[in-house]
Amino acid sequence: ENQEIQQIGPNINIAKPKKKPKKMRKDDYSQEDVMLEFALASQDDSSEDDEDEIERYAKAKLVVSNEESVLQWWKKWSINYPTLSVLAKSLLGIPASSCTSERIFSVTGRILEQRRQKLR
Repeated sequence: ENQEIQQIGPNINIAKPKKKPKKMRKDDYSQEDVMLEFALASQDDSSEDDEDEIERYAKAKLVVSNEESVLQWWKKWSINYPTLSVLAKSLLGIPASSCTSERIFSVTGRILEQRRQKLR
């Protein structure tokens, strides 16, 4: 393929085009060529916008108040940082789960037992 995969975090990959196709004369263009060039140009613009967004975020002196959660803060600032807010929501919105431990304790009938609270 004509794409380079860039990893920006654990399990988060971004596909970027390696290089633009060479320019063709106007009479050589087909509808597919026009659509492909538009798609590649859109990807280039969005990756530059993403880099600008990261730089703006890094340079900003932003504060999260004690009254709001981090997820609420990202919701409020999603207009200014749309790509980062989607990433933050996907990472921070993962619910904590104790399914495995709940299943083990429920099988043994020890869900509300003092011993459970002292496990380390």
